[in-house]
Amino acid sequence: MTYTVGRLAKRHGLSRSTLLYYDRIGLLSPGGHMKGEYRQYSGADDARLSKICEYRRAGIALKEIAHMLDGGAETSVAEALENRLGELNREMDDLREQQRLIAGLLGRADLLKETGAMDKATWVSLLSAAGFSEEDMRNWHVRFERTAPDQHELFLRRLHIPDSEISAIRAMAAAPHEIFNINKESGRFMEMFFRIYEGLEREGPGSHEMTRRAYALCEGMPDRPNILELGCGTGGATIPLARISGGMITATEIYRPFLDRMVERAKAAGVADRVTAAVMDMADVRAEPESFDCIWCEGAAYIMGVDNALEAWKPFLRPGGFLCITDAVWLVDPADAPAPVREHWAKGYPVMRTAAANNRAAEAAGYSVTGNFTMDASCWDAFYDDVEKRINAIEPVYGDDPDGRAIIDMTRVEIDLYRRYPGMYGYEFHVWKK
Repeated sequence: MTYTVGRLAKRHGLSRSTLLYYDRIGLLSPGGHMKGEYRQYSGADDARLSKICEYRRAGIALKEIAHMLDGGAETSVAEALENRLGELNREMDDLREQQRLIAGLLGRADLLKETGAMDKATWVSLLSAAGFSEEDMRNWHVRFERTAPDQHELFLRRLHIPDSEISAIRAMAAAPHEIFNINKESGRFMEMFFRIYEGLEREGPGSHEMTRRAYALCEGMPDRPNILELGCGTGGATIPLARISGGMITATEIYRPFLDRMVERAKAAGVADRVTAAVMDMADVRAEPESFDCIWCEGAAYIMGVDNALEAWKPFLRPGGFLCITDAVWLVDPADAPAPVREHWAKGYPVMRTAAANNRAAEAAGYSVTGNFTMDASCWDAFYDDVEKRINAIEPVYGDDPDGRAIIDMTRVEIDLYRRYPGMYGYEFHVWKK
């Protein structure tokens, strides 16, 4: 049995760029090449990759994996696994010590004795007993995520919280704006937000033409580029991007129902063979360094903040690679905007700035500005018309829920302000080069 790089990557749930990176560092090189210099992987290569994936899931570094596979001695494998197990045991001991310390500081060690192990319910009860409000718990997550993201994730996993909720909590904790600053301690607001927005054609303003126009600014892109799309939603940009670029796209999203819908749409559009779906938090990209020709993010970079995105995503771009994002921007001096508009965005997106300011931030982060343009107003009109129909349909279902009510009301205010005060703000498509 032989495999192309795309087929082997899909078989193991990896991106094509990951296999290319493994080849470049000598961890997994194809046994041969087909006509046209296409890589051809053998059954032995497939078995080796299975081992690599298994060791990676155990948290073992790539350099150590290479030594384990090529060292030629079973003792080296056993030693590496024992070392990793020791690391995990030390991490668990550290967490248990932190649990005991926090419970002691709160004066509620009895709860630990009753449960025997810390879980989400115990943790919430500890903080509640100590007088923590929902806002206090939210702020605790925000501080933990921003000062020690890896430890924050590990802590959440030890509370046996599902992966989808962990992703939501971490993404919200990193968010710079108020829309995601509600009930962050449970992730429930985010889950409700996702459910309400299911069924939209796109999760933000955009169109095939806008995607095509932005891609045309990426001069010098390879014929079949490797593209990482972050926050793909249901594929509103994924499908046109696959058609326009002719490349391989790793489309990521933290909300599984959105990702499942994107896969369905890719199959219907005939581009599923060039799209790999992956559940991934944009604030925690799981990919090899310099493995993509382009990183694409329409309508989602604001979740972690443009400045954070510029820094966090840059290592995954090859030299000369492109970062393409859309972002809500002021089209006028904010001081000149009507008070209701200023007040709304002061809560909804307080760090919103002009396109020129975004470009200056990109240059300060080491990018060059390739180009930018403001999306057509028709994109906003189509998006808000779709959103309005959706919230009218789901209001009988979620309107009595406090979180659902907050999202519905907030969305209606935003739509009304856009229609009453046109030309105050818009979506800017930015293309920057590393």
